[in-house]
Amino acid sequence: MEIEEKYNLLIIGGGPASVKFLYNLFRTSRLPEYMNGLGIGIVEKGKCFGSGNLENKMNYTTYPATELLKLMYFNQTNQMISICKDLTDTQAYKTLVQYGEKCPPKSLAGFFLRLLGNALLKHIYTLKKLRIFHSQREAIAIRLLADGWFQIRTQSLSADTQIKDKYRTIKARHVLLCTGREQTPADIFCQEQGLIETLKQYPKHIVGSGQKAFQCAELLLNGPVMYINNEQINAYTQKIYTCPLCKSLKCSCFGSLIPQKYIWHHTDVALPEYKKGELTIHFSKPPRPYFSNHQNDYITIPQSQTNKKGEANYLTGLRGKSKLLFLKMLATQETRVQLTQDDPNSNQFIEGKECKCNHIEIKDTDGNLVEIQYSFGLYQLDDRGRLKTQKGSLRNLFCYGSNCITQEQLERGCQDEYGDCSIDFDEYDMFFLNIRNEIFTQWFDNNEFPLTAQSQVSKRGDFDSDPSVHSEVVETETFALNQLEQQFKQKKKKKQQK
Repeated sequence: MEIEEKYNLLIIGGGPASVKFLYNLFRTSRLPEYMNGLGIGIVEKGKCFGSGNLENKMNYTTYPATELLKLMYFNQTNQMISICKDLTDTQAYKTLVQYGEKCPPKSLAGFFLRLLGNALLKHIYTLKKLRIFHSQREAIAIRLLADGWFQIRTQSLSADTQIKDKYRTIKARHVLLCTGREQTPADIFCQEQGLIETLKQYPKHIVGSGQKAFQCAELLLNGPVMYINNEQINAYTQKIYTCPLCKSLKCSCFGSLIPQKYIWHHTDVALPEYKKGELTIHFSKPPRPYFSNHQNDYITIPQSQTNKKGEANYLTGLRGKSKLLFLKMLATQETRVQLTQDDPNSNQFIEGKECKCNHIEIKDTDGNLVEIQYSFGLYQLDDRGRLKTQKGSLRNLFCYGSNCITQEQLERGCQDEYGDCSIDFDEYDMFFLNIRNEIFTQWFDNNEFPLTAQSQVSKRGDFDSDPSVHSEVVETETFALNQLEQQFKQKKKKKQQK
């Protein structure tokens, strides 16, 4: 029997993008407003909330540890968020502090994001007595309804990832896709039996010029890096994170915090012994490193290729260990790797070129599949963060994180590997504002005020490719905000009279 649930906002995917979205709401004091009414729901096919696939990765992030720690602080006052103070006692936090401006292992970043996510879910439960995170529930289809709502079909997964005979239907006014993306794993050849035993003939060709290609080379040359949970972390989770609902550490009410049992150990590594020029990176576009300021570059970068902060290739450039490897190659300090623009003529190569978002079937009100626009395997978005289709932008369906690409990113050539399925901080903050304001103003229309022009427009169809629609939406948002301001003034005037 299907069970129907309703939410103002349903977030599909419980990885790093979901955590950052919710923490941005918290840092800007908007979380209570989003939790009003039908509130927020999160469905995740895995057990954990916050880490996504990062904990299983065996290479480094492309951002420094300090950027990850920013999530624990308010934007303006630079004060630590109260719910994050307990995390300063964890070994994960202390290790990140030691990394500082260096790029930490993805496994460490993933576990720390899991701690952040757990703390936030517990806070929401304390505040609203709601458990918004639903683990091991996979969204398999989205249907547009005539009344302007979305119907999301989900299936429950058992502990061993087998599908149970149980389905649920969720209705949501807004949907945010944080499903992440899939790509050829750079660590596919790293198993506990060692590299040599896994691959009798080790790879000599890598295809691509982005982060993933150079991460493959870094792993082959220097081996993997893994953050291993120790006794201090086990003791901390036992002490702090016993679930207040079911009194069990093994539950997934607030995202499982059972430390992962990694199969990898550095003693198992048998690194290939590459000779000079034996490992080749084949590229179609020349690799480009990231620099925080064009004035400090080792070469002169034209001003037209930088943004207003003076940053070059701020979304597409090589970062972290990948950037360091590339610069060593240019300085002839690393001679085992060579770059070539020729196509590989060997059947021994690692595909390190492209990634694809995790697709979800979307159907219109008539049951027909909606033709989504993709760019290089990623969802293509408009300037308001909405999903683009062949008929226009799809209302109230947003994407956030590494599964999507904006028009600005396309113009800057961001089809190259600009991220690592984790978090993009500074530039995505502006993208977050578009999504937040869009959802916020629409909620005002639906929950606080009577039918407006925008509500009537929604009944005409699910798409708004007509330019006249945009003007009506803007008028509606202005009307809603003016109404709210008048209500606030009236309440303030009544208090003064008393």
